[in-house]
Amino acid sequence: MGFTRKILKCSQPENEKIIEHDWLSNLPSDILYHILSFLSVTEAMKTSLLSRKWRYIPDSAPYLNFDFRDFWNQEHCLALSYDECMIKFWSFVKWAFIIRDYSPIFRLRLHCDYFNAYQLQSLFCLCVVRNVQEVDIFSGYGVLRCPVYSFLHAHVDAFIQNVNSLVKFENSMGFWNLKTLNLVGVHFPDADIAKEVLSDCGVLENLFLERCCFLMIKFLKISAKRLRNLNFVNDGPYWWGHMCMFQGELELRTPNLVSFYYSGPVIRLCQYSDMFFLKNASIKLRNQNNPGGLSVDLGAMVSGIRHVEELSVSPNFVLYFSPEFSRYGRKFSPFDSLRCLKIDMRGIVDHVEGLIKLLQHSPNLEALCIQFIQPSRISHWKSREVDVPCLSHNLKEIEIAVCRDPVNFLELIKFFLQNGKSLEKINITQKEQRLNPEKFYALHEVQLASEAVSVSISSASPSGRKELIKLVYGKCGLSVVTKTGKSNIRIRRSIRIAAKKSARLVERKMRCASMNVGIQTSRKTS
Repeated sequence: MGFTRKILKCSQPENEKIIEHDWLSNLPSDILYHILSFLSVTEAMKTSLLSRKWRYIPDSAPYLNFDFRDFWNQEHCLALSYDECMIKFWSFVKWAFIIRDYSPIFRLRLHCDYFNAYQLQSLFCLCVVRNVQEVDIFSGYGVLRCPVYSFLHAHVDAFIQNVNSLVKFENSMGFWNLKTLNLVGVHFPDADIAKEVLSDCGVLENLFLERCCFLMIKFLKISAKRLRNLNFVNDGPYWWGHMCMFQGELELRTPNLVSFYYSGPVIRLCQYSDMFFLKNASIKLRNQNNPGGLSVDLGAMVSGIRHVEELSVSPNFVLYFSPEFSRYGRKFSPFDSLRCLKIDMRGIVDHVEGLIKLLQHSPNLEALCIQFIQPSRISHWKSREVDVPCLSHNLKEIEIAVCRDPVNFLELIKFFLQNGKSLEKINITQKEQRLNPEKFYALHEVQLASEAVSVSISSASPSGRKELIKLVYGKCGLSVVTKTGKSNIRIRRSIRIAAKKSARLVERKMRCASMNVGIQTSRKTS
């Protein structure tokens, strides 16, 4: 009995201690909601069994994460077929919206293998009623396959009809509270659904379209007056020999756009609003077999982003400015607001000439970053003096990244030295093959446009040791500064290649002469 009392005496304080230190339940509701935002809805509902305080927290959480993969792994769904589990999943999504109280929903995330614009349209009906501000949709079709010839299953059609009849929503009202929309792998079967989803989006600020299927659509309009960020990854998959990416005409009505990212084939930008607030843009183009089509279609895209401040482009974009496309009637749009330019290019003649022409149309450029990729063929290009306004007034520093020794690389460095009146630094980063710094010694004979330009060559050895060689070209000659990770060595000389070799020969002759004189004197004394 005494032993029992001892247990009771010990167990009671321990229980009180556990309840007293239940710090997780005592956290503010905002923090608890943030913790639940990392869980799916099915996992969040299990937390209602923790205590009385947690009973109603999942029902009022402002973040909803629906994941079909987690739903299918539940014990009560293991014995069901794929279609039966899909029916239960969409019923679960519908009733998760309906049985909730009137607490707001800030974000909705949904991951499902089968998803198209019809379901998206119906799901938006629920989102509008609940004033959802952020929608993130991911479909497995956007990665591996695309249901071009697929049909709507019966359970999907029933879900659409039930939702539309339940909320009695007219799509013409628009999605006035939606601020962020992220669609990955969604199939748009016709232009009407794409127009209802992407046009007149009210207060939409962020739009991300990644690997969506637009095979049957020839015209796409994106209209959002408050849109600030637009990411269009037009790299749809192949399905039965068809390219599911969008290849039609694009209309942009986004006057307040700040950031624009596009990856995919060249598309025609038929109409656009002047994007005066565009700060950064990235254009990654696929290979184009028809140069004439590239010239016409890309010309409209160049005009649409002419007010950009920071621009990152692929090799095909640089090729548009090369002399190869002059016969197609190019119309260059100057980039008067451009301050920073990042370029991926090859060292072939067309790309180098395109780079020079692009620099000529960027008079206020202040920073230039060049990434060299492997050339497809060998070509020879010679540097010359050209009137480039940005090199004469604003461009002071150039960043160059190389994997191997690209063709015409030294000639391009020579071009910058000849024409860069305001140029001060050229920083070269080696990634794979190390450059031989002795190749740069021959550039000391170049007639510099500025007083002095430093060329820094940095590399990292397999052991992790960093090496830095700095060449300073000036009016009086060349100065070399080498720096390793372990020691600092300074060598200051005004050198010429021929003078350097002759100085070594003279030094050797003087040593030999002094040795001969010493031998003769020793013989005389003996």
